[in-house]
Parts: sequence; C-alpha cells; structure tokens
Amino acid sequence: QNPVQGVKNIADFFGICLTEKELQSVVERSSFQSMKKNSQKTHGALGNVFFRKGGVSDWKNLFSEDQNEKMDKAFDEHIGGTKLGTKPKYEMYCKV
Repeated sequence: QNPVQGVKNIADFFGICLTEKELQSVVERSSFQSMKKNSQKTHGALGNVFFRKGGVSDWKNLFSEDQNEKMDKAFDEHIGGTKLGTKPKYEMYCKV
C-alpha cells in the first residue's frame, strides 16, 4: 500500500542505510510494472503467468464458485485466524 515505507521497513530490518536515490531506485524497480516488464528475463517462460494484470479480484474470472469455496476453506483451515492470515487482507480481496 505504501511502497516507500515498505522498502524503508525492510532496509531498517536488515540494518541497511539507503540514500534517497537508492530508495527510489528500489521502489521503482520493485513496482509491478517494472517486474512485469522484466518478467521474461527474471522468471523465464513463467513470467507472463506470475505478472499478469496487477489488479485485485481478477480471480473471479479464473476460479469457479466451487474452486473458490475450496480455497476459502483451505485458507481458513491453514492460516485463518493467525497473524500471517491477516497480512494478505483475504477477507477484502479474496472473498466473494
């Protein structure tokens, strides 16, 4: 949600001091658009699969209702209610 703050948090965690120029470079190079542009180089033939659109909720065009119910159940069983389970904002982006 806030790429600049996210990069700062990661750098702080690892004890890395970034200049403003380095910070902006990391933010730019880690953007969806940049990663998609370089996906064939970085991920080979699977690049187009990993970096398709860059939007949320497109799963509705790929999953059937049955598949989505199975995914919801698996999510709830494995990581629902955990600290990790709150990170992807599953309820907001992945529930029908």
